[in-house]
Amino acid sequence: MSGIDLAEYIQERMDTLGLSVTAAAGRSGVSRQTWHKLMRADIQEAKLSTLMRVARTLETPEPYLLNLYFYSGRKRANQG
Repeated sequence: MSGIDLAEYIQERMDTLGLSVTAAAGRSGVSRQTWHKLMRADIQEAKLSTLMRVARTLETPEPYLLNLYFYSGRKRANQG
């Protein structure tokens, strides 16, 4: 898992959509604390249901967000 890639993507999408953490939490039903942890890459294991809600809130295809969470760090690790 690459929390850093996910964190960067979440911040970028929130900026693009003009969403605050409070607004994202309200739309998704995911706590502000969890959003902050995701944005700081400070989360060890996110629930699949949480990631699906985050994807919908960010208007992102769910498979894309899941790929970021589960695989993007591995790609870099395998290149080195």
